[in-house]
Amino acid sequence: MTKLNDPILNSIVRTLKLKYRCHTIILYGSRARGLTTPTSDYDVVGIRRTGEKTRIAKKQRGFYWDVFVYPEKDLRKLGDQHFSWKNARILYEKGRYGQNLLKRIHKLLKKPYKPQPQYEIDITRVWAQKELDRCRMTDIQGLYRRAEFHNALIEHYYFMRQKRFLGPKEAFAWIEENDPKTYKSLQRTLKYPTNLSFLKAAASKVYKVTLK
Repeated sequence: MTKLNDPILNSIVRTLKLKYRCHTIILYGSRARGLTTPTSDYDVVGIRRTGEKTRIAKKQRGFYWDVFVYPEKDLRKLGDQHFSWKNARILYEKGRYGQNLLKRIHKLLKKPYKPQPQYEIDITRVWAQKELDRCRMTDIQGLYRRAEFHNALIEHYYFMRQKRFLGPKEAFAWIEENDPKTYKSLQRTLKYPTNLSFLKAAASKVYKVTLK
């Protein structure tokens, strides 16, 4: 049995090995990168030879498990959704499956980002203005649209600039360093989500157009 210094990780590894018969177990996310906060989940992937994909969510000693179990067949083809594993730490493996998986992810990351056609950029800008108009409604639909719009801003920031989105933590860190004005605007509108002026200002920066 793999022994770790973290009793929660030990519990996760034990469960994945004994109950789900996983041959490879990897830790990813903030804990793998050494950027743990008091609210950090235990983001873990277990891989087994056969079976169905499943997910385990539970709370242990005040911390949450967010554990995925994949059969090998589900990982034969990798995509953008697997980029969050690029800094993963292998907790346990039989053979070299985990090492080979991480090599495949790093190889995929080296492929150039496929640019979006200009019409998709234009359509997204029109969507942003339409969404902002809907956000001005004061009923429950308007409130829902505000939440939806706020959630879209970070991914659309990268989409509009033809850059690969690698998850919110890395995304915000990059914006803070490379585009501090937009970062401050995003931070302000997320802190005060009911302020439509802040939302319009942030969205105008994200979509690189003056929204009305």
